[in-house]
Amino acid sequence: MEITYRIIQPAEYNIFYELICKDESWWAFSPSLGQLSAGDWNSYCGNENVLSLGCFVDNAPAGLLQGTAFSTASRAMRIAVIAFREYAEIAPVMMRGAADWVFASIDCACMFGEVPSTNRHVMNLLQKTGFEKQGSIPELYWSDAKQKFVNATIVVCTPESLRKAKSDADLDI
Repeated sequence: MEITYRIIQPAEYNIFYELICKDESWWAFSPSLGQLSAGDWNSYCGNENVLSLGCFVDNAPAGLLQGTAFSTASRAMRIAVIAFREYAEIAPVMMRGAADWVFASIDCACMFGEVPSTNRHVMNLLQKTGFEKQGSIPELYWSDAKQKFVNATIVVCTPESLRKAKSDADLDI
């Protein structure tokens, strides 16, 4: 099994869009964006300020990390991540590789995100990747499933926390 990473190209935007729709994963992928139309998705992916890093397993799309700079005067990147269901078992390995790519390729001091408190799967994945809990924001996201606002946990990954997560993963083998 070969895992590779690259910035997805405009001809691939719809492939990733369809996979997110097929997995019904908009809420997990990016609760702040919500489900986008195909046109809005293509515009978002094509924005020069958005990194759309595809993860491929044996050349098949397996996941996506999207990031935007927190501000023009910052080295912090706000991210959204997804590993498609078919690849859930290897999601931590894929995500650690994507984080490696970001830190090696971009002048980025940290990646951060907000995870709805109800999304235990994404929180578990991010913690295995080196993201550490930093705090919470009360009632940040509306949950259709709960029919109420839910809290979000702020998570941050640095090159140091990624190294520790990789070291801990090596110990699990």
